[in-house]
This record gives sequence, C-alpha cells and structure tokens, in this order.
Amino acid sequence: MMDRNVLAIFGITLVGIIGVAILSPAFPEIKTGLGISDFEVAMLVTAFTLPGVFLAPIMGILADRIGRKKVVVPCLFLFGIAGSACAFVDFKLMLILRFLQGIGGSALTSLAITLIGDLYKGLERAKMLGYNAGILSLGLAVYPFLGGILADVNWRLPFLMFSLAIPVGILALGIDYPSISRKQSLKRYIAESLALLKSRKVLVGFLSGCAVFVVTYGAITIYLSFLLEERFGFGPSVRGLIIAFTFVFVAVVASNLGFFIKRFGGTNTVIMGFVGYALSLLIIPFAPSVAVILLAMMLFGFGHGTVLPALQNLVVSIAPTEKRAVVTATYSSMVRIGQTIGPIFASAIAVYSIDGVFLASSLLSLIFAILNWILL
Repeated sequence: MMDRNVLAIFGITLVGIIGVAILSPAFPEIKTGLGISDFEVAMLVTAFTLPGVFLAPIMGILADRIGRKKVVVPCLFLFGIAGSACAFVDFKLMLILRFLQGIGGSALTSLAITLIGDLYKGLERAKMLGYNAGILSLGLAVYPFLGGILADVNWRLPFLMFSLAIPVGILALGIDYPSISRKQSLKRYIAESLALLKSRKVLVGFLSGCAVFVVTYGAITIYLSFLLEERFGFGPSVRGLIIAFTFVFVAVVASNLGFFIKRFGGTNTVIMGFVGYALSLLIIPFAPSVAVILLAMMLFGFGHGTVLPALQNLVVSIAPTEKRAVVTATYSSMVRIGQTIGPIFASAIAVYSIDGVFLASSLLSLIFAILNWILL
C-alpha cells in the first residue's frame, strides 16, 4: 500500500522530470511561435539544465548538513512558480525563468533517490528504485502525450503544467525525513565525501549517467520529434503518443529492476541497457515505417529501463546516510551535464544531418557498454 512517504517521493520524481518532457513534442510549435532557430530551442533546454551542473552538489551538501526538508520544499515552490510564468513571456525572459526553474529543479530527482536510500535497504531498496524509475518513466510517457495535446491548442499551455510542483511541495512537508547527524565537522565531511566520490565504481557510474542523458536529451528529446515530423509528417499529438509508448515500456522494464539485478548483477544490467540504446539509435534513422520506429523505441525503452535505475542503485548503495545526498546530488550534476551537452552536441551534428545525431549517439552508447564491461 502506498504511504504518504512513497506518494510524496513519487511526486518529487514526477516534478523533477516534467521540465523538458512535457515540452518535447511541442518544440517545433515553440520554434514557430517564438520565431526562433533550432539552436535557440535547444537553449530552452540548456537554460533549464545548466544550473543543476553547478548547484546539484551544493544542494546535496545542504541536504546532508541542514536536512532534506529545508532543501526539497523550497526547490519545489521555486520550480513551480518560475516554470509556469514562462507561459506569459517572450523568449529572452523565458530563458531567465527557465534558468530559475532549473535552480529549483537542480536536485529534485536526486533528492527523491536519496530519500529512498534513507528509508529502504538491500534488495527492497533496489525494488523501490525500480518502482520510482517506473513512475518516472510513466511521467515521461504521459507528459509528452499531454504536452502534444496542449500544444495542438496553444504552444504556451504546456508551460502551465509546471505549477503542479506547488501542491507536491505542500505534500512534501509531511515526509518522515531521517534524522541526520551533524557532529562531524564540515571539513571532515567534505574530505570523506571527496574520497567517496573518487572511487572507481562511483566515477564510472557518474560518467555513465552523463552519457545516458547526452543520448536521451539530444537524439530522443529534441531530434526524434523533428525526424518524425520531417520523415513521416506527424503532428505534436502523434509525436507525443510515440514518446508515450516508449516510456510506458520503460516503466514496465524499470519496475522489474529487482529481477534484472538478482539475475544478472548490477554491472551486467547496465551493460545490457547501453547495448539496447546502441541498437535502437542505430535503427531509427533507417526505419522505413512507423512499425520499425516503434520496435526501435522498445529497444530504447529496454535500455533506459535498465540503465537508469541500475546506476541509481549503484550510487545510492555506496554512500552512508550522512553523505548520501551529496553523492546522489553529484550524480545528478553529472546527469545535468549530460542534459546540457546533449542538445548542443546533437544540434551541432544536425547542421549536417539529423540521421547523424542518432548514429553518433549509438556509437557513444556502445562505447559506454564497453567501458562498463572493462572497468567494472
């Protein structure tokens, strides 16, 4: 039965991933409505993800030192207010508000993971992380579909959905937050945290998390919509439906993380996921029909449903409670680097070929499958 802690944590996760997902199918309409270029569309993503690159570790330190609640709740309110205000402004002011929204969202998903690590242990923790990733994926399924429907009416409407962060912030007030020991000096806390962050397993996990989002935020989040529009003539609702189909499949796979880790182990689960990415991204640019696109997106869904929660489980499990937030938030910072680089990386390649975006992302995925196999 879902208690208030689980409900609030899942709510934080769903807010943490709405910032780009609900806009994804509307990007062509946002481009036309604001009269901006492809690169400027990518800047709406980058402005949102960039604060997390620098602020996520700081948010983690604050959550470890002053408590989770004092960080989580204000971040949710800032996210909701700044994000929904984007519906009423021009492009320049929108970039500023997206940056502020990114500050609020800089560590939300990592703090949700931290709270799961605080409240659950062992295989139960892996299962809860899988369920959380499943909920995240359902959000990534519903948000693009909903964003596409709203964009069919008016491209500004998807921005109003960011106001959902405000009631989640109220709900988060009631979480049974752990009691954090503050006896350790800040100097010793930082020294021990740095030593933990330098371990090979953590570093490979961080780099892998970055690579995941270079791939997803470049090829899938932005350029899949452009490819579907140009090659098949699909409007935002249909594009959103295809993305929704993908993340429903991700949710099914992620919800069974406990099975994959028990059967294959954490490292092999990550490797299989990256291979799934590589195959799907290799197929997409050559797909002759929607049926083949859907098959490729199922492969992508398998990759995302295994890699993402398996990496989270690795990061959460390696850190003690009093340092867990800074480790997961630093992982989140690496994720934000991937989210920030991904659109720029993809836009640079798309100048020459949209197909090249998917082929380069396939190669990157294969490299990280090999990297995890060799190093771990």
